[in-house]
Amino acid sequence: MSKFEVEIPHQLSRDEARLRLDRVTEKLARDYGAVCNWEGGCRLVVTRKGLLAYLDVADDRVHVDLEFGVLMRPFAGSIRAGIARQLADILA
Repeated sequence: MSKFEVEIPHQLSRDEARLRLDRVTEKLARDYGAVCNWEGGCRLVVTRKGLLAYLDVADDRVHVDLEFGVLMRPFAGSIRAGIARQLADILA
């Protein structure tokens, strides 16, 4: 798997950042077939065929670790950019 990282700064409380991320998990499941689960209070794990993402919510940022399978590698750059853009909007 190919690995990428994304850092998204925010000025929200950790709880508000988590709440905003939680609101989009339904859309991820519906639109992309992703399975979203919280581990502990601050780590969201998103999985779907060819993608594994860990979103760690901190006081001032969300750190995302992405792993792409073989079939997703050609799209990794655009997926990474799209995730960064979407998260920036969600956390604004």
